[in-house]
Amino acid sequence: MGLSVALHLFLLIGLYVLYTPLGVSWHWDWVPSLGASFSIRLDGLSMLFSWLICGIGLFVQLYAFHYMKDKPLSALFHLYLTLFMLAMLGLVLAGNLLLLFIFWELTTVTSYLLIGFNHDQEVSRKNALQAMLVTGAGGLALLAGLILLGQMAGTWEMDQIINRGAAFTADKRFAPALILILIGAFTKSAQVPFHFWLPGAMSAPAPVSAFLHSATMVKGGIYLLARLAPVFNQSDLWFWSLALTGGITAVWTVIVALQQRDLKLMLAYSTNVALGKLVFLLALGTRYAISAALMFTIAHALYKAALFMVIGTVDKATGTRNIDQVAGLGRILKFSFFAAGLSALSKAGVPPLPGFLSKEYMYKAALQISYAPTILLVFVNALMGAMALLVVVRPFISKPDARTVPATPVEKYKFLWIAPVCLGILQLWATTLGLDWLNTTLIIPAAQAIAPNAGYVSLKLWQGLNLPLALSGVSLLFAFLLFKYHTRIKRFIDRTTRMLPAGSQCYELIVKGIIRSGSALTSVLQHGRLTGYIFMLFFLMALVFLFNVPALPMPDIVDRQDIRFYEVLLALGLAAAVTTVILSHSRLLAIVSLGVAGFITTLFLMFYNAPDVAKTQLLVETLSVIFLVIIVGRLPKFSDVLPHTPVKRMLNTAIAVTIGAGVFRVLYAMSAGDPDTTLIDYFAANSLIAAHGRNIVNVILVDFRAIDTLGEITVVVMAALAASAILLKKKRTDQ
Repeated sequence: MGLSVALHLFLLIGLYVLYTPLGVSWHWDWVPSLGASFSIRLDGLSMLFSWLICGIGLFVQLYAFHYMKDKPLSALFHLYLTLFMLAMLGLVLAGNLLLLFIFWELTTVTSYLLIGFNHDQEVSRKNALQAMLVTGAGGLALLAGLILLGQMAGTWEMDQIINRGAAFTADKRFAPALILILIGAFTKSAQVPFHFWLPGAMSAPAPVSAFLHSATMVKGGIYLLARLAPVFNQSDLWFWSLALTGGITAVWTVIVALQQRDLKLMLAYSTNVALGKLVFLLALGTRYAISAALMFTIAHALYKAALFMVIGTVDKATGTRNIDQVAGLGRILKFSFFAAGLSALSKAGVPPLPGFLSKEYMYKAALQISYAPTILLVFVNALMGAMALLVVVRPFISKPDARTVPATPVEKYKFLWIAPVCLGILQLWATTLGLDWLNTTLIIPAAQAIAPNAGYVSLKLWQGLNLPLALSGVSLLFAFLLFKYHTRIKRFIDRTTRMLPAGSQCYELIVKGIIRSGSALTSVLQHGRLTGYIFMLFFLMALVFLFNVPALPMPDIVDRQDIRFYEVLLALGLAAAVTTVILSHSRLLAIVSLGVAGFITTLFLMFYNAPDVAKTQLLVETLSVIFLVIIVGRLPKFSDVLPHTPVKRMLNTAIAVTIGAGVFRVLYAMSAGDPDTTLIDYFAANSLIAAHGRNIVNVILVDFRAIDTLGEITVVVMAALAASAILLKKKRTDQ
């Protein structure tokens, strides 16, 4: 744990020392031929997210030290947390699309390890797999979108892409790239219809939830949207996709959150709500909306991490997180109550906390657009305020009753309050003494990175008596009323939404459908008959030739005067041998004829000055004939494996003719143009100089293509070992 804390402190200090509001960057060519580079860019946006990741991560590590100290594998847990933090840090600092995607996938893998840390519990394993499958599928879509974006821009460097962003809208790849990138971002940030994995992830230990839900993985999608906003925000598709998805996510999940009785699950759904609001604000894209989104990102990270820590402490003290079974804990967990109170007030949007400030600017941004987004935000914020009251009043202030589980002493966990209290104090500091520093160091530079031409807003805690302040009061009033009549409202929501399918149920149906389809397809394709496998291979090859070969050019055949007599003779002999194989009803005659065809091919190779390949072909043909003759007596009757029905014989003939004609057309079309001798010239020039060999073919095999040859040798060795094992097992069985 000490090393993890030291690393977080080092990164926090190092980032602050290196950072300038104008941004700093570092570049190292990683794979120049692919345009891949190890590019790091630290500007206002990446600095804001980096500090949240490292800062919240520091407090999570401190909390986890006390929370996990009686758990097995606690050191491994801290290692996973640190790797998760580094993956997220790499994601927000990446200046190259390919590098960003690598860290994006690393967050998926490390989050899987954390969510499934309690691997002895089936629910943890199930939810970890669910999170990885959903975000992993989104990662595939993101990869395709980033590739299209890189192709449009002609570069993988994000700075260059952002600078040329307005020029991409006319490109036909713009819309597909945008849709694919949005799918990747929406899956990572748990937007509808992918929202269900995030509440499932709350089966992880409390420190993981505090980190994952506040400052890390779910904010990865928000960061990506903010980073690429200058590229896509001129598009109507961008606006409507973000506005509808973010708005629906916020409204739907805030309703579902009020149905929950598990405090941790309620907080998890409220994370969906917060992410939906952030996506909605990025859709608006005005300077007030951007500033509100950035302030809310900070506020949400601080209060959500603290609340998850407090709920973890409540769980330790009572053994339950059921909101109906915990009460009166304010007298027992005084410091945790203080931290929860501050965080819940910020969540509800009570001044002077960061949640209030971000809510003020949300209303300002919405009022600039129309009343529709304003009403949506008032509704969502009112329900969020009701949730904040539920999370604090029920466990800490309400009086115990017959259902209340008595709290047990938590002496060995007595320092669990330190991290959430520090986060609560930071919330007070952020909008009072620290607001000017936040404005100049983080929020304004980050806003300029998201919307360079929109201008910026210097956030102020007090802006006078105005409509946004009145709307804040209205949302708080509604929050109190919703809290007071929560039981009735919950019953109404339960009745209304009872028939609607849950996202997790749809996920289960999709996964089961994929498994069943895969099983059915496997039973059709993997039937254990070699003839079936060969048929499928050649059938697909025939389809490829059928749809592509006719478009190839046909050279003039009349002027071919360089055909020699022996070539015609060999070709006729080869055709006769193959025809014998096809027509023969004797397996032995077919084997011999197949060998003759191979030996004639060897003669062709010799006549065309390829002695090494000819020797290899001769050896392969000789050994093949010998092996086939040896095992011919163990094979089923030849008549049993031959196609019996006319339809099957005609289909086999059609496939064979199509492949033969296709290969002929491809080779003949290739002979029409001048061959590309780039590789030939390279190997000839470098065989002796670079590889110290005069036999170019051998040098290619053992030097230029050494890894490929090693792979082929490995395959042959593994096949030989497998065959030996089968034969030895059969021999022992016979004995």
